Amino acid sequence: MQAAESYQRFISWQCRLRKMSMRELGGRPTPGMSAGIYAIAGGEEQSRLNFMIIRNDPQARTAELRHIVSKSADPADWIKNGLRILSELHYHETDQFENRLSALFSLDSNLAAALIEAGQCHLKITQDSIEHGFDFDVVSVDQDDAFFQATYWHNRLFNPTLPGNVQVLAFSPRL
Repeated sequence: MQAAESYQRFISWQCRLRKMSMRELGGRPTPGMSAGIYAIAGGEEQSRLNFMIIRNDPQARTAELRHIVSKSADPADWIKNGLRILSELHYHETDQFENRLSALFSLDSNLAAALIEAGQCHLKITQDSIEHGFDFDVVSVDQDDAFFQATYWHNRLFNPTLPGNVQVLAFSPRL
């Protein structure tokens, strides 16, 4: 199987995991929604991170999530309304997702700084008997970028204490 095909299977699997998370677990991440971080050259796992998959054109969905958060001061409402959107619509069209993954970090994150400095990593994602591993190029994303905004508002929906100043990294697969 070619790398691009294998990666598309990975994205489809991620959509299934995330639909299940939204429908059955109240949005709580499953083990397959986090990755072990390795140097491309190999070695031991350096750390772990939770990551997101982002739609190709995320602006409309991001606006919906931002609206949910702004219209109510009650985080329980955010989650209820966000889960409705994410479980019914968001993850159904597996071919509508970017190849890049995203992850959100605090501004003073040593892990984010190390990933940016290295500019690359290998991520291993495992759940039950399924394992995927890919090499990625890593870059920081500007706050005005739609990719950053999609990552921020999805995380904000589930984390009412998320600070306004964060950093988002993009992981582009080497296919």
